[in-house]
Amino acid sequence: MKNKKTILIISIGVLLAALLIALGLSMSATSKKRAEINALNNDLKNKEAKLAQLEKQIESLNAEKSSLAGVKLSLEGRITNLEEDIGNAKEKEADLSKKLIAFAGEKKRLEDTLVQTTQTMQEKLRLSSQKNKKELTRKSKQYLAQKEEFTGRIADLTQKLKDLGEKKDTLEKNAVTAAEVTARLLKEKEKLDHYKLGLSYENNQDYQAAVREYEDILKIDSQDANIYLRLASIYLYNIRDPDRADFYAKGYAVLNSKAGADGQQPGGGSLAGAVDEKIALTKKLNEAEQKLSRKYKEKHLLSGDFSEVFGTYKEKAHKRHYNLAIIYENAGRYKETAEEYEKTLELAPEDADIHYNLAIVYDDHLQDNEKAIIHYRRYLELAPNAADASMVAAWMDEARDDLEWQRRTR
Repeated sequence: MKNKKTILIISIGVLLAALLIALGLSMSATSKKRAEINALNNDLKNKEAKLAQLEKQIESLNAEKSSLAGVKLSLEGRITNLEEDIGNAKEKEADLSKKLIAFAGEKKRLEDTLVQTTQTMQEKLRLSSQKNKKELTRKSKQYLAQKEEFTGRIADLTQKLKDLGEKKDTLEKNAVTAAEVTARLLKEKEKLDHYKLGLSYENNQDYQAAVREYEDILKIDSQDANIYLRLASIYLYNIRDPDRADFYAKGYAVLNSKAGADGQQPGGGSLAGAVDEKIALTKKLNEAEQKLSRKYKEKHLLSGDFSEVFGTYKEKAHKRHYNLAIIYENAGRYKETAEEYEKTLELAPEDADIHYNLAIVYDDHLQDNEKAIIHYRRYLELAPNAADASMVAAWMDEARDDLEWQRRTR
């Protein structure tokens, strides 16, 4: 009995073990199946995702296909239009070819016509030329015969007209000369009356009245150089007015210069004499000015106010030296010109124009390149923005080159 129970228990244990083993195997198989199912699900999801992606790509391709279809239709339309244009162009080309052939034929016909016309015209011209030559020869003979006849008549008439013209000119000149002489004599008489009165007033030391008489002479004849000289002398030595004396001295110098240029000698002077007289008068004016300035200095000595005296004197002296330089330069006396300009610079060292003038005199006339360079440079320093600054700089460079060449060749 005990053995049966033991066998039963063992059998049950074996059965349970078998069941447990079967259950374990079943669970293992189930687990594998589940893993397989999960793997299949994941694979299915991946495939679905890929399928969705492929569907989107298909949709995009379909859209692109539709777009390309539209482009294709557009291109087909363009191709159709181009084919039509090509056909039209070919038709025009064929038409132009026909017209070109026709034009070539017309051109050939015109060229032939032109050759024939040219030959015909040349022949007509030759015949016409021969005819004209004959006619011209015949008419030339007639013309020469008539010309000789008319020439004789014209010569006779010309001589008669010349004789009459000479007689007329002589009569007119005599009439004009008589009128001029009469007017000049009246003018000279009037001038002489004023001159006598002027001398009379001078002898009586009534210099203002004498000046009025002499100025009346200038109203009659403004070119009388001697009256300018006499007025300058009265203002200088008697009335003691250097400014007025300088005014009339300049007038005398100008009239003398003009007369010398015309070959005349008013007052017994020439151009050189006028320059010398002007220089002498200027020196006398300087002396008179200095005397007057000394009187003014004494007058202002107590107050110590010399600004007006010195300022006025410097301005007048500057003007006189400048004017003298111009006179010397016009007379071709360039050494004296430079001296007067230098004196002007002593009174106004910052005057750019004087430096410019001096540079030109030294460079072009005295051939002193060193001094020319000094004054060119000073002019450019004082007037750097002058319109001719670049040109003056070029002149200065040329003067430097000449100076360097002189030094090398010494």
